[in-house]
Parts: sequence; C-alpha cells; structure tokens
Amino acid sequence: MQLTPEQEKVIAHRGGDLQIVACAGAGKTEAISRRVASLLHDGVEPRAIIAFTFTEKAGSELKERIYRRTEELSGREVLDRLGPMFVGTIHGWCFHMLQDCVPHFGNHEVIDEHRHAAFLSREVRSLNLKELGKGRHWAGIQEWTRLVDVIGNELMTPRMIEDSGLGERFKNYIDLMERFHFLTFSSIISQAVAELGKPEVHRRVCGPLRHLVVDEYQDINPAQERLIQLLSRPPVQLCVVGDDDQAIYQWRGSDVRNIVSFAKRRGSVEVVKLLENRRSRPLIVETAAQFARSIPDRLPKKMRTVRGASGPMLSVWRATTDIEEGEIIADTVEALSPKGFRFADIAILLRSVRTAGRPIFDALARRGIPIACGGRTGLFVHPEIDAIGRMYTLIAGFDEWRTESHGPGEPIDVVAVSENLAKQFPRGRTAPEIEGFIT
Repeated sequence: MQLTPEQEKVIAHRGGDLQIVACAGAGKTEAISRRVASLLHDGVEPRAIIAFTFTEKAGSELKERIYRRTEELSGREVLDRLGPMFVGTIHGWCFHMLQDCVPHFGNHEVIDEHRHAAFLSREVRSLNLKELGKGRHWAGIQEWTRLVDVIGNELMTPRMIEDSGLGERFKNYIDLMERFHFLTFSSIISQAVAELGKPEVHRRVCGPLRHLVVDEYQDINPAQERLIQLLSRPPVQLCVVGDDDQAIYQWRGSDVRNIVSFAKRRGSVEVVKLLENRRSRPLIVETAAQFARSIPDRLPKKMRTVRGASGPMLSVWRATTDIEEGEIIADTVEALSPKGFRFADIAILLRSVRTAGRPIFDALARRGIPIACGGRTGLFVHPEIDAIGRMYTLIAGFDEWRTESHGPGEPIDVVAVSENLAKQFPRGRTAPEIEGFIT
C-alpha cells in the first residue's frame, strides 16, 4: 500500500517519545506495525518491545501485521526470534508479569465477571453486600462489583476510602480474594503497579525494555496511566496512539486528559497527525468533523477524506428515549424493504447488544422483521434461543428466568414456556405436547 508522508514519519522516528494522533480510518495499525518491524530490522531485540492494545482482537491483528511486515523487511527466519516481544492487552501483560516475576502470584488465577459474581454470591453475608443493594441479593453484588472496579481503576487503597464507610468491607474483600488466590481484571493492574513500585521488580521487568507502544491511548484509565509511567522511564521511548475525539470509555474510568496533555507532560515529544480517513465517504467525514468541533478542550486537527462522493450516504436524526430510537430504526428498515433492499442487506451496529439492543429488537419483532444478532452476548436476543433457555431453566427446577445475567428475575411456568416454544417452532410439537414432555 502507498504510505502517506505522516505514516513514513511514524515509521522512521527514533530517539524520543512519539505521539500519533490518528483519526478514524487513517491507517494507524499499518503505521504501528511497520514501525515495530522497522525497529526490529534496525537491531532492537524483540524482548525490548512491548505493544499494548485495547482488546485481544486488536492485539491479534496488530501482532499478525507486525509478523507480516517483519518477514517482508527482514526475512522469514527472523520470525522465530520474536517470541519474547509482547503484543496484546495491558491486562494480559500484567498477569504474565505477575506470574513470571513475582513468586507470590505464581498460583493466582484471573476470574471473569461471571465467576466473580458467583464468588460474591457465596460471600454475600460475610461482606454484608445486601446492605448495598437495599436488601436485594443481586443488586448488592452488582453495586459492589461496580465499586471495586472504580477502586481498582483509580488505584484507591482501603485507607483512602475509610470515610466512605467501605474501608473495612474492602479490606475483608481483599483478604477473601487473596485466600482463594483470585484476581479480577481491575486488580491485575493495581497489583502490577504496586509490584513495579519496588525497585528490584522494576529492574527485573524494565531492564531489557526500550520501546513501549500504547494504542487507543485516549481510553486509558488512571491505573493504566500509572503503569505506563512506570514502564516508560528513561531509557524507554514511549509511543502513544489515539484520538481524543474517539474517547468513549469515560464511564469506565478512562481520562481523556491523558492524551490531550501528553506532549506537555512528557516534554520533548514528536507529534505526528494521521488525518486522512480512507474508510468513509466525504459527507460522513465532514459531518463527523463538524460534530468533533463541538467537543471542548480537544487537540487541534481536522479529519480529511480521500474517497470520492457517491450518492446519499447519511441521514441525521435524534430520539429522546431508547424506545423511540428503536421505533425510528425499525420504521427505517421497514421502509427500505419495498425499495428492493433485502433485510440481509441491512446492518445495525451497536456499542453493546446487552445494554442497547432490547428496544431495537422488540421494535423489529413487532413489525415481523427477522434479525440475526452477532456476537456472544447477543445469543439470547434470538427468540428461539430465549425460548429454549426458558425451557431448560424450568426443567432444572427454577421458576424464574433472567434476561440479564444478574438482573431481576421474570416468573415462568410450564404453560407459558410450552406456548412460547410452539410459537417459535411452529413445525414441531404443539403446546400441550411440549407441556407433557416438560412435566
């Protein structure tokens, strides 16, 4: 592919920190992968490079591209030496570091949100979590999960939250997690920060390190920023990549001020802006740029387009509620069908199927519009899967169905479940036949 002059600058920069301000569709992954491949070609040891990505999928893509560009630049035989180079998420690196460099964490394991919730359910009395949920079991667990994530992301200690009345409960929680050798995704980073604050651990971990790359820097939270500061002490050269206009995770603790103030905080920094959006048509780019100008205290830039214009591509509207939003989307899909568009030609993109999908799916269902929801979290959005889940819940001896993992329960009975199955699978058994099978 033809690289822009700005991408060439990213690849060639040496001798200090680098900030890449990358607009949407500007080819940042290609620039980063070629930069890392160039460093390796210049003789930088693989173990001297760490590249952080926001998701595992992004990490896999970046790693694959780095290997491809390295092979093109230095030959296939070099690929066998790249094992010590880390490319992946901050959480993944922290866990490996703790297990490899801190003997105390050698037999710890990371539990996901579901195991964490199950663990808290078992310890709900010892931690008095019902008090947080006003007497409700799962509400207390949800609130505590939210609180410990905030505490971890902000690097708070029990002493710092004593005045809130949570200090003693948090100490007990830490003791329980340690007793069972459990770590959560938020505690991994806080534990790594604490260990890297010890000179001997820092020397062991950072001694070989020379280049740290951080992608999606606009979404870094305070704990992650502190980790980056510890890892990027001289002689390490720090390269951060991101776009403050694309910061969407403030609700999870990210602080966009990190990227806005980066050059000022770090001192001598080369700033390169990748502003050419190669993905979208001009009207979309210009509309996005107009909206971005309304964001206060942003980095100065204007996204540019390189694609040609082609017909109507954008319709702007607003809705006051999620239900109204679902109705407008469903009406739009329904109106496109008589114009020759198949339902399979239409896609609806959501930030989160679990939190934003239901009103849209319900509106589509009322109009008889079929959907195929992608992603693991969208499985039970499909009515036939939902019906089967309710059946197995009833067979297992429960009388409540939860659409959300830890949400409120919905009463179910054999008659309603049987009628729902017969409706979703009309060519199968009748409702009375299904009822007889279940009972």
